[in-house]
Amino acid sequence: MTTTTRGVDQGALTATTFTTVFVLVMDAGEYDLLNGVVGAVCALILLAYYRPLPAQTPFDAKTGALAFGAVAGLQVASGVSWMIQPAVNWAVDQGLLELSKTCRDRSQCLGDKADVPVVIAWAAAAVWLGYQHYRRFPHVPPSA
Repeated sequence: MTTTTRGVDQGALTATTFTTVFVLVMDAGEYDLLNGVVGAVCALILLAYYRPLPAQTPFDAKTGALAFGAVAGLQVASGVSWMIQPAVNWAVDQGLLELSKTCRDRSQCLGDKADVPVVIAWAAAAVWLGYQHYRRFPHVPPSA
């Protein structure tokens, strides 16, 4: 059971991160709709329970925004991974991408080929969401 502080569930970022990473990493083969569902559910949990605490220093504001961006971006990447996979499959079928000559399991190799676009989706979403978080919750010096 997680504890709350000022109405904030401190485990929201942690729990959704572990769940999303587990599904992305442990799911063998191609990305599928389950990845999208888990990403959406974790994003809903994050939206329901995460509330940023007031930043005490500019460093706190920046690291809080980075953490939120990284976690929320991971959920976006999980949510779109099942849509990226058919594009990768099409590129392989058209000869635009090659599978490894030592590939024994086509499904696993197709999933591996989709990893780079999924990571790019994560990075883009993490930067954008982190920036939006920082804009909305900047460090505000305490009033004297």
